[in-house]
Amino acid sequence: MAINLAHEKASYTYEDYKGFPDHLRCEILDGEIYDMTPAPTTVHQAVALRIVFLLERDMESKGHPCRVFMAPTDVILSDKDVVQPDVLIVCDRSKIKEAGIFGAPDVLFEVISPSTETKDRKKKRDQFERFGVREYFIVHPDRQYVEKYTLDAGIYKKPELYEEGETFRIDTIELELKARDLFALPE
Repeated sequence: MAINLAHEKASYTYEDYKGFPDHLRCEILDGEIYDMTPAPTTVHQAVALRIVFLLERDMESKGHPCRVFMAPTDVILSDKDVVQPDVLIVCDRSKIKEAGIFGAPDVLFEVISPSTETKDRKKKRDQFERFGVREYFIVHPDRQYVEKYTLDAGIYKKPELYEEGETFRIDTIELELKARDLFALPE
C-alpha cells in the first residue's frame, strides 16, 4: 500500500475518497485505503470482459431488468467502504446513480490477481457478506476455476468450486455457464 496523501488519516470516508487525485486507484475497506496499482494484467481484463459479455448477452436476450457493470465502477457499501469489483450485477435500479452504485449489488465477480488474492478472499468477501451481496464469485484465470459464495441467512455458505466443463449457476439472473466459458479467450 504505497499511498501518498497530503494529510494521512487513521480512517477514510467516501467524502475523502471523492477528493483523492484521479491517478490514485484504490478502494476503502473499514476506512483503510487499499492501493490498486499497478493496473490488472491483460489476461485479467480479458476474463473480466468475457464475463461481462456472457452476462450481458444472456440478460439482453431475456429482457432481464438487472444491469451489468464492470470496473472501474465505484460501489459505495457504506461511508467507510468503497470498492471497485471487476464485474457486478445490480437489480435494484434505485441504487444506480451517476457517481456509482450506492448499496450492495446482487452479484459480484472478482478476477483474482496475485497482488489482490488475499484481499479478495478474506477482507472483501467478509465485507460483501456483511453488506448482503447475494452471490460472490471468485474467478481464477491462472488455475481456471470459479469459486461461488452464496448468502444464506446473512452468512456465506461453504464455497462451491467449478472447473473446466463443470456448470455453475448465477441464481439471481437464472443463468448457467460452464466454468471454461469464462476462460475461452481469443488467441
